[in-house]
Amino acid sequence: MLRTLGTLLFAGLCLTACGGDAPGTSTDNGDAPVKVVLQTDWYAQPEHGGFYQALARGYYAEEGLDVEIRPGANVSAIPQLVASNRVQFSVGAIETMFIYRSRGIPLVSLFPYFQHDPQCVLFHPESGIKTLEDLDGREVMFNPGLVYVDFLEKAMHLDIHVLPMDWSLARYMTDKQFVQQCFLTNEPVIVRRKGIEPGVIPLSESGFDPYRHVYTNAKMIAEQPEVVKGFIRASLRGWDDFMHGDPAPAFELIIASNPQQEESLMREILAQMQAYSLTDGNTDQGETLGQYNVARLGKVLEQLQQLGLLDGPVELRDSIAFDLLPPELVVKETP
Repeated sequence: MLRTLGTLLFAGLCLTACGGDAPGTSTDNGDAPVKVVLQTDWYAQPEHGGFYQALARGYYAEEGLDVEIRPGANVSAIPQLVASNRVQFSVGAIETMFIYRSRGIPLVSLFPYFQHDPQCVLFHPESGIKTLEDLDGREVMFNPGLVYVDFLEKAMHLDIHVLPMDWSLARYMTDKQFVQQCFLTNEPVIVRRKGIEPGVIPLSESGFDPYRHVYTNAKMIAEQPEVVKGFIRASLRGWDDFMHGDPAPAFELIIASNPQQEESLMREILAQMQAYSLTDGNTDQGETLGQYNVARLGKVLEQLQQLGLLDGPVELRDSIAFDLLPPELVVKETP
């Protein structure tokens, strides 16, 4: 059923691409492909798999695009790189983009590749943690810039002793009381491989439920809208193929970029992505790949305002490229 829905979605996305010779799309007149850069937020990994699938399958090439995927680990100030058009596209947490928008940085969201953020807390069941409220009074290793920390402390009124993230599982492996931030899809798989059954709670259960998205800059949308549309079409096609088809082409490119990855681990991570329905979302609630719910976006903005994280006004109509998405991917109902 999901594969059928994905095929129908892609057919709808293609309607605007057929028969056009606009810049950034495939043409018959020998035009050179448009070179663009997608800057990711970490080393190459299955959580970026749809983009690598689109590259490996030639979906970007079919749109007249020559896409370079650059791993983003140890790259600082990525939003500024996008805003200045030194890279054309990047990925991340949509709440971070809203914060940059409030500071006058002209970033624009294109589409969500994860309907729900896979950030979670990782703990040992022996710790007694059952809900996020049980983090009250505990030490938790978090990325200090994570908006979820502000929400837990200010909106849920939890007293959390934040330890700076060191991107290691070493202390977790030896301390049954230790709690840390992680991705649902990644660290739990790794610790299970080491013989430990982890406890996890998605941070979205806090009531703060943003998307993970792809974004660009306002100049790209104004000057090269067909390039942006082609990138959206190919990327969504890649994600549908990666999640519901044969992921091997993406795996091959991921390993070439990051030799520390290996196929059996990536297949386990992909199974987690499928189990949590990260790209398709809650299909029984009408969510689907690439869809934005306007009311949900508005709630995220309101929560950021209440947390005091916005330096100025942010308008959804300026922050999200709704006009570049098919109408069926823009939903206005209250989630």
